[in-house]
Amino acid sequence: MILSERGAIRTSIAEGGFHLYPAGRFLDYIREALTGDDLKGNFDPVRTIEKIKAVSLPQEEHIRFIFEKDFTLLCSRLQEQDAEYRIEAVFAKMAENLPAMAKRYYGIDGFEPLTPKIVEYYFEGHNDLYKNADWFAFNVNEAESRELQVPVGTYFKRDQVSPASTEFAVLHEANHAMQERAALPPGVHHYVPWLDEGTADIFGRMMLFATTQNENLLHKIKIFRTEIEVTDPRKVTYHYGEETVALLLLRGRLPLIKALFKARKESPYDIDWNHLASAIKHGIDPHIAIINAYRGSKKDAFQKRLERDETAFRKESDFNQGDLRILSMFLATQAPATLPAPEYRAALWLSEEALKEPSPYFLDPLAIPEGLRSQVTDWKADAPLLISQIPGTILKKVPGIKTKIVLPKEVVPESFRAGADSLANNYFIIKRRIGDQEVLEPYGGGLPYRLGSCELRCAW
Repeated sequence: MILSERGAIRTSIAEGGFHLYPAGRFLDYIREALTGDDLKGNFDPVRTIEKIKAVSLPQEEHIRFIFEKDFTLLCSRLQEQDAEYRIEAVFAKMAENLPAMAKRYYGIDGFEPLTPKIVEYYFEGHNDLYKNADWFAFNVNEAESRELQVPVGTYFKRDQVSPASTEFAVLHEANHAMQERAALPPGVHHYVPWLDEGTADIFGRMMLFATTQNENLLHKIKIFRTEIEVTDPRKVTYHYGEETVALLLLRGRLPLIKALFKARKESPYDIDWNHLASAIKHGIDPHIAIINAYRGSKKDAFQKRLERDETAFRKESDFNQGDLRILSMFLATQAPATLPAPEYRAALWLSEEALKEPSPYFLDPLAIPEGLRSQVTDWKADAPLLISQIPGTILKKVPGIKTKIVLPKEVVPESFRAGADSLANNYFIIKRRIGDQEVLEPYGGGLPYRLGSCELRCAW
């Protein structure tokens, strides 16, 4: 199939490396600028890049500069993007592995995966809600199938399909079908968002890596999660459910979640699921939290049955090191700090200047070890040292010496001075005096490190 323009842009964003946060808002920005064009048409690198280059950028100097950098990166990625996406091979690979995955993660036998369907609209002709829905994928279970009069299965909207995220979505939606088998009485549609979506996300990623052994896919869906999904108002930032289930799994492991699903299948309405989630998030051991969340009339019997089932499931496989690595990989994600454009632009300038080679700037004189100061001409404790005057042997001998680089305040361009002052006030850099010289120390607040690790981004 041919990717849509939206799908191709999403794929490019999932490579990461953008200054603006979240980068997923580029889609909204471009769509709003291209009035009447929702980017649902076929992707063609030349035509799509022409569209993006025609989009008017903001007029304010600093935000325009950052936009241009990110737009250039986006266009460069699109130029290398293949318009053809062989999704049928993806579906076949997933189907081949899903029965074994269903057994491993849910303890169910005979799982028969259905081949997902690519549609232009969700259930065209049913009603406008589904026809125009902007969902990435939709899994129809048996109860919904009866209600909507459409076949059970997973449906992808063609204009939403993008490589990496689709591979994951196949497995995410397959997990919902597995949940229906493992955790619900026949014909019952009982949806606990944090548990169902969180488990589908986590197990889906474990299944993805177990099936493909592809680290790049994990990298892309991690960025997709933090850059694109957070722009969706239906998503709680960084997935409350995913984090809650991750805590449940880290403490209770796979046998407990299987036992919990079995208990849910037997009496889905006897557990206060909100109470369970709250207790887990507050650090309560999940074994205790589940018993306290039970609202049925036979708590002792429930506890004994749960313990017996968990013990029985321990005879099956538990998480391996790969599973635990993926679990922690996605649990560790946090939203970056963001700065207004003038401050971020000043941060970029300061960081780039601190990294210049050869450096035209100065060094804190105290960065020179006492035993080497005699080798530096005119060394003084109260006067910055020009780096160009420091012997190369010292620069090579002293680890991390250039993290003590300082810039005289007067070298900061006028347009960046207010931003630099704000960075200093927030301790992203250090502003201080060495003798009678006022200087800025970029590494003092770790600014180059913060920018390099993308923990500091520019706000829209």
